[in-house]
Parts: sequence; structure tokens; C-alpha cells
Amino acid sequence: MKKIIACILAAACLLVLINMVQIIPDLEQKDCLQVDDSEYSEAVDEESLYHELFDPDSVVDISIDISKEQIADIQKDYESYKQMNAKSVTYRIADSVTFTVNGKRYMIREVGIRMKGLASRSNFYNDIFGIYNLIHFRISFNQTFDDVRQYKTDAKVWRSKKEREQREKRTFATLDALELKWNMLADNTYVRNGYVNEVFRAYGIPVQRCHLTTLELGGSRLGVYRVFEPVDEKFIHRWFSQEDCGGDLYKVTGTPVTPATFLLITTYGISRKDKAEYYNYDLKTNLETSKHENMRRMLEVINRPNVTRKELDSVADTGQLALFTAINFAMGNQDDMRCNYNNHYVYFRKSDGKAVFIPYDCEIVLGNLYLYNPPGNGLTEISPYFTYNYKYKNHQENPLLRQVVIKGGYYTDKYTDCLHELADSKWLDAQTFQDYYEPIAAHYSDRVISKYNFVNTMFKNVEFSLNGGEAYNGNMSVENFMEKMRGNILSHLESTEVRTE
Repeated sequence: MKKIIACILAAACLLVLINMVQIIPDLEQKDCLQVDDSEYSEAVDEESLYHELFDPDSVVDISIDISKEQIADIQKDYESYKQMNAKSVTYRIADSVTFTVNGKRYMIREVGIRMKGLASRSNFYNDIFGIYNLIHFRISFNQTFDDVRQYKTDAKVWRSKKEREQREKRTFATLDALELKWNMLADNTYVRNGYVNEVFRAYGIPVQRCHLTTLELGGSRLGVYRVFEPVDEKFIHRWFSQEDCGGDLYKVTGTPVTPATFLLITTYGISRKDKAEYYNYDLKTNLETSKHENMRRMLEVINRPNVTRKELDSVADTGQLALFTAINFAMGNQDDMRCNYNNHYVYFRKSDGKAVFIPYDCEIVLGNLYLYNPPGNGLTEISPYFTYNYKYKNHQENPLLRQVVIKGGYYTDKYTDCLHELADSKWLDAQTFQDYYEPIAAHYSDRVISKYNFVNTMFKNVEFSLNGGEAYNGNMSVENFMEKMRGNILSHLESTEVRTE
């Protein structure tokens, strides 16, 4: 009898342990243990894994096991929605994704994957050649795949409500999703974006974690990609205090109608990309509850003809904006809220309703001039107080920048101080960049694909290098950029007139 009871207890304990398993690290580097993805494991410290995943010293490989049929569906999604000037939001099903982080393997099954991006979207697959172009991807760990409107007869049928709820809560390294981006803008260092994000982080500006990975998709080796955490609700909770969480988060971008200038004509709402309904300020949180009060109020206040400093301070963290803009200039960002009215998020803190600004897609920086250089020389030869918009060929329309940054603004002195600090800092020292670059290059420089592997890499130098010039996609070397930018900033830091009322 005792043996029977002991066997029952042992079986019960085993069942409990099995039900705790979700993501298992393969410490011996054998084949990963495949388990039911509704189960959970305390064996993995996801917070520690998050930091390890984005540690510049880590070696990361991602392998996505997906059928040719599902890859073909991603291609079909692109084709069908492109005709409507829309973008598919449907995630196709990868059988599993295996992450290898510093030799430890983590496998998570049934993961969503879709094409990501705007200008980067492209045909990339056919039945004859397979994957012939590189594109950006977004992978999602909590997709349920049961929307009949999207998946029709292939919609997933869940065994129970609880099982579905567990999927909706599923994370990897604390994250709901990851962004995977190829080196589209031919950054020969591969790490300009990551380095600039580290500068923002050092100054307390909320910004994505970013690192490199190799990527394999359906058996095709795609070379070195950048991997980013998303800017979403989890990101907000990581950066902000409890009292500041719960506010409205907007992704800021241009639409077919107007750039995101923060003028009253710009629009806000919840974009429906699959219906070609776009807003300049696309709400990402509080989708069912927000009435856009803080966004509406900020636009109204900053566009007043005689707005006061006190009024500006009531709707935006103006000191943070001065620092945010100074870093963008010092890093030579030509695709930001000032140069292209683009590539940032706005978050309204819950506690005071003030806007905070979050950088995004910092790719055209540090002398990366490939395909895009409207101001010339990566901002190294124009005044930090410039008022001309080189892309749209008119004067600066963004009222926030006119009131806060440009000469005569309320915070020009703060902006000037930030620029001076950056010019004297280690962040505009080429050795600092080289120290960041070298260990990453050592891990990944021999893992890039040949330029002839894919059509859209054929005319690009894909090798790791710190050099500049025509041989390296026309980019400046980072060392040359930093020397020029430091001199440019210091030559323009003259006394500035500051508005007080």
C-alpha cells in the first residue's frame, strides 16, 4: 500500500513539474526539449534572460522553423495589401523559434511572424528561388491564431478558455514580441543604431534595447540582423514609475496626407493598417478607453500664437525634449522629428499628463549617408540651431521645436548646455565607439551573408568595417563624423537669446 501511495505522490510531483515547463534552456546544447507551449517554467529567469539577450557581449542566434507554405502566405499578404496601400497585420505561424544565447538554447513553439516596416516592405519570396530579398520581421509570442476573419478555415480551435488565456499572457524574456531588422541602410559597422540607443539610455531617455543576431528562416540563412524590443506597454513599465504608467502611447509617423509636424492639421487615432487608415499619432495603448485628451490638449497649446513658457511646461516635459533633440543632432540623426518629422513615440505620463519623447529607428546616424543625406554631410556642417527643413524644403513647422530648441526659444539655453556636454563627452569620442564595436564585430563579422545572396544586397558592401568612403556605401567613418560634429557644435555654441515669457 505504501508503495502505491509513493508511486501516486511521485506521479503527482512529476505532473506538477511538467506543468511548470514552458521554455527550457538546453544547458548541454543537445536538441531542445519540445513541450506543450501552454506550460510554464520557473527554470528560466526571464528578466535575466532579457538582459542577456541584449547584452553587447552576448552571442545570439535565432532560428525560425516555418513551412514554405507559411512563408508564401507572408508574401501573399504583402501583395494583396499593397494594392490597397495597406499593410497586413496577420501573423503567420512558425512551428517554433529557437534562441541560442551564449550557447544556451531556448525553444518556444507556435510563434507568430509577419512582415514589418514601411519603405522596407518588398516582395521577398517565390516558389522558384525561395527567399530572394531580405525584409524586416516582427515575431509575436502571444498570438492565438483563432480569428476566423484572418485565418478562415485554418483558424486555431483552443481546447479550453484557460489554455487560450495562457497563450495571450505568454512571453519570451519578459517580452510579447521582438522586431528583427536587416541592414537595409548598409551600415558598414552594423552597430550605429545600437550605439546611439546607448547614448540615449545613458542620459535617461527611454529607448529600445538593441543587439545583433544571426537569423535563419525556414532553413534559409539570412545573415546578421538587428533585434529590438518593441515600444509597447511592457516597455513603458520598464522605464516609468508606477504612478507614471498607464498613459497614452503614440507612434509618430507621416501619412499619405501630411507629415507629423505637430501642427493642428495633423491627426491622431488608432490606425487600421489593413484598411489603409493611418494617423500621424497612432495610439498603441488604452485602445478601448482613451479619448485622446492629452494629445488634443498638447496640440492646442503648442500651436497658440503667443504660447507662454508655463503653458508649454504644462503639456510637455520640455527639458527632456531639449535633451532628446540635442542627442539627435549630436549623433547626426537625419531621420528624426526635426529633419523628417518622423521616427519617434510620444508618451503621456499618467501622473501629470505631460508628453515624453522616445526615439525610434535611429539608423541614419553617425555619418551613415547611404541613400539619404538631404542636409549634406550628416549634419556636421550646419548649425545646431538650423530652421530649414532639408527634406520638405521649407522652414521648420514643428511648433515644439520652434518654441523649445531654435534660437529665441524658451529652452535654447538648455539645448545649448546639452550640446556642449555632448561635445565634451565620451560619446563623441571615436575610441568609445570602437570599444563598443570591436567585441560585437568579433562575434558576428564572419557570419554575414555574401552580397550576392539576395537581390537587395547585391550592390551593398555587407562586410563589417570602421572605414568610410565610396567603398563603404559612401558612408563617413564614425571617427571622421565625430571629429567633424564635435568641431561643428563647438563652433556654434555662442550666446543665445532665450525667451522668458
